[in-house]
Amino acid sequence: MANDSLHGRPNLLLAVFSWAVLAVSSTNAIAAGEEASSTVPPTQRSGIFSPQELSFRFAYGMGNKASLNFYTFGPRVAYDLPPFVPAILGNRIRLAIEMYGSIINGTNHPLDGEFAFSPLIFNYRYDTGGLFVPFIEGGGGFVLTTLDELNIGGPFEFSSQGGGGIQWFFSPKYALTIDARYRHISNAGIKDQNSGLNTLFIGISLGHFPDRQ
Repeated sequence: MANDSLHGRPNLLLAVFSWAVLAVSSTNAIAAGEEASSTVPPTQRSGIFSPQELSFRFAYGMGNKASLNFYTFGPRVAYDLPPFVPAILGNRIRLAIEMYGSIINGTNHPLDGEFAFSPLIFNYRYDTGGLFVPFIEGGGGFVLTTLDELNIGGPFEFSSQGGGGIQWFFSPKYALTIDARYRHISNAGIKDQNSGLNTLFIGISLGHFPDRQ
């Protein structure tokens, strides 16, 4: 019996040692997994239904003809360009899509209107996570207008525009934006009388930026 006890004790010690090694290895593996998962940045949403900006803008514009006044409003969405487009100072360039309507009045134009669609507005903002974020942007689109007798050649016009402004993030993901924008519209030579129309807009918008850290 004594010999059986002596032979069984090393087996028992070996079993306890093996269990301890497995327990320590499992604990280390779990800890390493938790550390790795904590260092992996969260996956940003992507897709047409997940924009990096969703905002609504109001603007007042002053035309260079017939003392025209523009009262403009409409939505805007913006998406980061694909990763193969390099970031500038840590910030990605965004493509903004805008759709606006305007009520217009001026000399001999008591009540006119326009519909503007701009699918190619390139936006760069310098965002370091602070309260204020400056930006510049520019691009083009097209305009349907009821304006006539202004040597713009008809109701269908192309637009080109550029400007900039500043965003005030009053909460981590919501901002109030103030901007100035210069816009030129003309018919690109489709019809005669193509002198165009220039307008300076001052805008204010409320925006949601769901992916901002």
